[in-house]
Amino acid sequence: MEIKRAGGIRTMKFSEIESDKWESLSPYLDTCLLPLTGLTGRENPVQATARLEDLRDALDCLEKPFHGRLVTYPAMHFTVDGHSEAAVNELARRIKENGFKHVILLTIQSDIQNWVMEDADLFIYVDVNLLRANPQETRENLNKKVSQMWRPVT
Repeated sequence: MEIKRAGGIRTMKFSEIESDKWESLSPYLDTCLLPLTGLTGRENPVQATARLEDLRDALDCLEKPFHGRLVTYPAMHFTVDGHSEAAVNELARRIKENGFKHVILLTIQSDIQNWVMEDADLFIYVDVNLLRANPQETRENLNKKVSQMWRPVT
């Protein structure tokens, strides 16, 4: 399956996988990337847009270099105090039960970076200020984390 757009490669999104091809692709697309926006409902439209743009920039750090192995699922946009941590963990568990070997959670929201995600293989917090200040170093650090997650344990 070739996925292109003007100007280069596009990431594989969940909606681009044809139902009759999933079985043959699933051994290669073994990792689900689940973005966590961390909106609370207290943001005005301008703030929500900025948060989504920042999340997109953070996702680019993983989606492009790992195209062909990651499937990006729809973002979980809103969090509710006291309930979202358990819900995200349960979601990661269900995604794995449905056939993904690995689940990566990615957020730019500092107040949720310390959640305990037992059913995710990797929970990444991307500091947007560091990403803007040094994008190459941020990308390299994220790529190392994902590559280490995939390394077989010996």
